[in-house]
Amino acid sequence: MSTVDAGNTGEEAVREELQKIKGSLISGFIRTKNINYHGKNFQIDFLLFAPKVGLVVLEVKNWKGTIKATSNEKWIQEHSGYKNEYGNASLQSLRTSGLLLQILEKGRINKYPIRPVVVFANNNAKILKSNKQQPQTDIILKIGIASWLESNATEEIFYNFTKDEFERVKKTICEYTIEYIEN
Repeated sequence: MSTVDAGNTGEEAVREELQKIKGSLISGFIRTKNINYHGKNFQIDFLLFAPKVGLVVLEVKNWKGTIKATSNEKWIQEHSGYKNEYGNASLQSLRTSGLLLQILEKGRINKYPIRPVVVFANNNAKILKSNKQQPQTDIILKIGIASWLESNATEEIFYNFTKDEFERVKKTICEYTIEYIEN
């Protein structure tokens, strides 16, 4: 299975999990294709509209095996006797969240806090977080999305994501959606 196929499989598994909690813990969610904002390309795997949390950017990874997550530039994946290095997914999620914030500010619809989270779609992944160099974001397994939303919910704040607001956010993001072209 190619890396792209594995990524798509992981995102589909997360979508199925989100469908289960839509209407209870989340009002809805969107996915994007390539977004280009001021020459920077990125994609939002999932943007959740969580009334008791705000907007949640999910960066989905479908890695297997043991993942050593740190604050370093690279994370280590160990699987079947092999070691692979990948870019720090927390940094990727933070970058996506920051660019999304700029887009929403430019569209004058920046009313919500944005929380970046890394989600591992493969339930057999084992996440090891460094005590000394903690990852920059929360990291959860797909099966933990609902409990993460519940534990990060606040009773004092409730964002009433109307259909109109959902569409405004979606439309604003779509203004920057273009086909990705490699240089």
